[in-house]
Amino acid sequence: MDDIKEKIKQALRHIWTNKYRLFLCLLTLCCLFGLIHYFKSADSATASISFNYSEAALGMNPNKTRFNAYEIVSDEVMERAIRRVGLQDSLTASQLAECLYLSPDGTGSANGSEYISTNYYLSINTRKLNLGNRKPTDLLQSVCESYREIFLSNYCDNQSILKEKLEVTTACEPYLRLNELEVRAAALNRYLNARLGENKSFTDEANPDPSTNNFTTLGKMINNLVDYDLPNAMAFVIEGGVARDPAMLTSILEYKNKIDDIDMRTQQAYYDADKKGISIYEKSMTSIMMIPTVDEASEYYMSRTKTAMDALARAADASLADATDYQSEIVSTNYVIQKIRELDAGQLRLAEAQAMVNKLETAINEISEQLFVLDKAYIKYKSQNYITFTYGSASFLQRLSLKKTLMESVAVMLGSAWLLHERKRRKARHRR
Repeated sequence: MDDIKEKIKQALRHIWTNKYRLFLCLLTLCCLFGLIHYFKSADSATASISFNYSEAALGMNPNKTRFNAYEIVSDEVMERAIRRVGLQDSLTASQLAECLYLSPDGTGSANGSEYISTNYYLSINTRKLNLGNRKPTDLLQSVCESYREIFLSNYCDNQSILKEKLEVTTACEPYLRLNELEVRAAALNRYLNARLGENKSFTDEANPDPSTNNFTTLGKMINNLVDYDLPNAMAFVIEGGVARDPAMLTSILEYKNKIDDIDMRTQQAYYDADKKGISIYEKSMTSIMMIPTVDEASEYYMSRTKTAMDALARAADASLADATDYQSEIVSTNYVIQKIRELDAGQLRLAEAQAMVNKLETAINEISEQLFVLDKAYIKYKSQNYITFTYGSASFLQRLSLKKTLMESVAVMLGSAWLLHERKRRKARHRR
């Protein structure tokens, strides 16, 4: 024990005697490691990602689909980010993904309940990449903005119906084509009405044209198409018996009527079965289901609970309504068949009908394009804060990593002292 104490005292005396040399050595090592960390940090950048919509805390995207934060390192995002900074010839998607590190902030449980993080940290280390004159921050920002674009495009709103373009036909069957146009116009009208339900006052400031920079005016254009232009064209075709191939069209319509007749008979059978089920109920059973109830004014009344007979009655009403719709459709189709067989429209009326169809096709495409541009501006407006990025900029001291630098310097000095001590001990043994 005394021997150990003596050795410690000798070591402390040695340190004190060489304190200036040791301090200078420590300072030199700190400068060396500090410079290494400083230049290494030039290859790194960090960003904080926040998802600021209500569904994010439930692990969902704005459109209620499942959220996956790691899509930020997907090939689609990587390729777009590389194109944005112009590194297609020197960088691949897999190489970029290997340099990115994503981690959630705060995922876990609190107060006994699980919660999902809505904040993530994204860092990049480009030491192994050839960026030329570009900085790591530039590449990280490109990744973040590329992810934002893809996220808003895929998970905010489905604009696929607005992206589709109608073919402008040259030799169509007018009656069949007008039915297709009615379906298309109705779909656009539903989409626009949903937008009007969200925000009636939105205006695209980048578009100075008041006839196309808001949903209200576009809605009037679609309503005119649905309520006037399409019905007028359809009336012209039906009342004139216009058909490019009368035999083929009547054959198609007759087959349609057969299908509708089968559906009508099926719904009628459902109605008859439900009606028979209702008639089987005894009157005494319905009276048992009356119970005393208090209304909002605290007045008693006899309320009948929902019974199987109620379900049968609702099912019967629905079946009868469907059967009636099919019957009406059959009558309308028979009228079209009759007109085609009775009238010979001729090439002049066929050409006129074709021109009307082409005009409607062009009008629907134009409205669809105008609605797409306006809707894209609206999505950008309403989702501008769905994802926010905060880019970290390390200070001079942070880039030096002082704590790590000091620990490394002390470790090197201790290691050197131990090696020096071992060397002296071996020499002493060798002399003996």
